Order: sequence, then C-alpha cells, then structure tokens
Amino acid sequence: MKTILTMALLAAFAFTQFGCSEEVEPTNEGKLVFKMSNPVAQNFFKQKRENPDLTGERTETYTISFKVCIGDVWVSKNKVVAGEADKPEDWVRLTSNTNYNLKLFEDYTFPEVTIPAGEYKSVKINFKNVFYRYAVLAADSTTTYELLETMGSYSAPCDASDTSTWVPYNYFSLDGNHKLVDGKYVLEVPNEKLTGFTIADGKTAVVTWRLGAGVEEPCTTTLVDKNGNRKYDCGIDDMEFYCPPEVETMWDFIVEYQ
Repeated sequence: MKTILTMALLAAFAFTQFGCSEEVEPTNEGKLVFKMSNPVAQNFFKQKRENPDLTGERTETYTISFKVCIGDVWVSKNKVVAGEADKPEDWVRLTSNTNYNLKLFEDYTFPEVTIPAGEYKSVKINFKNVFYRYAVLAADSTTTYELLETMGSYSAPCDASDTSTWVPYNYFSLDGNHKLVDGKYVLEVPNEKLTGFTIADGKTAVVTWRLGAGVEEPCTTTLVDKNGNRKYDCGIDDMEFYCPPEVETMWDFIVEYQ
C-alpha cells in the first residue's frame, strides 16, 4: 500500500509540473524601432564645416547629408488617402518629447517603443523650416560647406535665427508622401512610399528611414554664385542638381523583423 501511495504522489507531482504548464496570455502589443540611415555619409569623413570661399562662378560639390530638426514621429494603422481628412486620434506617437534641435539626419536615434499590435500603413513626421546642406568640394573632399536653406525652396529667403517655424507635416503612406491642404490630404511625391509594417506580440519591427533610398553615391550640387561675392547666399544664389540614375527618390523606408 505504501508503494502504491508513493507512486500516486509522484505521478501527481509530475502532472502538476509538466502537464499543466500555465499558458502565457498574448499582450496584443509589439515592439517598434524607428531609425535613420544615410549610406552616403559613411563614405565621407565627418569634419568641421569650414565654409571657405567658392571656387568661382560655379562650384561643384557633393551633397553628403542634411542637418535638420525633426520634431516628432507618429505611425498609424490607417492608410493616408488623397482627398480624405486627417484624424489626429488615429496616430500613435513614437517620440515622448518634441525635439527642437538640428542634427545630422543619420545622427537621429529613437528609443524602442511598445505599441498596439496590427498592420501599420502610415508614418507622420514634422520638420523645422530652416536646415543646412552638408557638402564637400567635388575636387577635394576635405573642403567642406554647411549651406543654409529652407524647406520651401533653396531660392527662398533664409533667416538662420528663425528656429520656430515648422513646415506642414509629411505623411508617408502606401501611395507616397502627402501634405495637408485645407484639411485634406494631397499626394505630393508618389515614389516616397512606405510599404507598411506589422507589429506582433513577441516580435520587434525595425523601420529604417533612408536618405537617398539607400544609394551610396552622392548627388552633385553645383553652387552658382550670382552676386559674385564667392559666398553661397541662401535666397540669392542658385543650385543645380545632378543625381546618379540609381537615386529614384529622396527618401524610402525598409522594414525588418527581429
């Protein structure tokens, strides 16, 4: 009888330990890492911007990066569609604090965040109006320039002290990059697309926003000194651009999972 009782107790113990393991309830959330990439910049040494005199009426440079102010980033499960209105309640904010400082595009980092699970189709991003183009002299990449510009146009008047003006949000979605006009989405750049990404329990989605869509060869930017002072003056002088055929868009997004 004692042997039978012992075996019964052992069987009960084994059943408790291995036969009834507690199931882990899904959290209905997942993790997202949003980051930036600039493949061109990795091929050039980052040094102090010297801004020497231009070489003549026309100065050929290579654009290697941009120093910009990106305030916040949001994502949404809804697709941004031209002609429809923005719904603020649809957006999930990834940034906990608004950034007000200019940084090189590739220097931006964002902490990993946990957001509701599901299929996400849109990203919203805001920029300050004033930014700087980082360029090197085509004939000597150790000669460097930091060129003041505005988001509206390189030919628009610039004021370096204007640190408060935000431009309209960029809404990247399946159809391209949109802006809001009179409260409705308008498609501005069809090839600046976000293919969408999935947030799932137990997985991390990594969304990388790439400058130049991953192309490593820089665009050529010719600075045209219209007033002859051998300085680049924003709003006065001109720029002419030539990009490699591989550069199909200024931005793209790639998605990976961990």
